[in-house]
Amino acid sequence: MQQQVTFREMFNTAESKPWRFMLVGGVAAGKTTLLKVLESKSPQQTTKTQMIDYAGWGIDTPGEFIEMGHLRRVLISTSFDAQILVAIQDATRKDSIYPPNYFLMFPQHTIGVVTKMDAQEADAKHAKAKLAVAGVTGEIFCVSALSGDGISELRTYLLNANI
Repeated sequence: MQQQVTFREMFNTAESKPWRFMLVGGVAAGKTTLLKVLESKSPQQTTKTQMIDYAGWGIDTPGEFIEMGHLRRVLISTSFDAQILVAIQDATRKDSIYPPNYFLMFPQHTIGVVTKMDAQEADAKHAKAKLAVAGVTGEIFCVSALSGDGISELRTYLLNANI
């Protein structure tokens, strides 16, 4: 039987390190906001992530690291601190910031998260297709940090994934 772990247990124990997951996504994709909501904090205005942030339950990365090819190597080395990679795709963004099959080079399990599903121009089908082309082989969750839609399912998955 799979052991169920609560958020507090994961966040407050030594087993929470190495970090459970690393968020990877473009500039303004909603990575920091998503991380705050997953940690049961207010999704109010966030500040721009300037460097890799290990402060919370997950590793938060600047969007420039995936958007600028010469910085992607930093994501590769940082990924070894995480058990799961979380590829973030903004549902309102028309292009993909990930090269084809990018996530297949990582040994970690990779899941996808489509953010900003509350936006009027959100296109979940298109965003999921972009994540699949990028090599995301795990589950893909559609969430809205502002409305809370999909957050509990994602949190449960991250807490209890048997990876």
